[in-house]
Amino acid sequence: MINRINQNLYSRGHMNENQFGFRHQKSTIDAAIVVKEYVQESLAAGDVIALVSLDVKGAFDAAYCPAILKEMRDSGSPKYLYKLT
Repeated sequence: MINRINQNLYSRGHMNENQFGFRHQKSTIDAAIVVKEYVQESLAAGDVIALVSLDVKGAFDAAYCPAILKEMRDSGSPKYLYKLT
């Protein structure tokens, strides 16, 4: 099911490149590398850096299903994916 939803999102350009969770071939290591590169570039430019990190364990388990379904419907997801979800 997640593969079909992801394929639909990718094909319509609804997947943000800065999202690392629930993405094929992307992990927390990839996210850490992006942050490291950003910090290095900013420090080299003389910028001040502040970093806040938040890990929400079990966030998907507490997701509000009606809002997910509404977003799927509003964004034009195919009916079969909406019904399957």
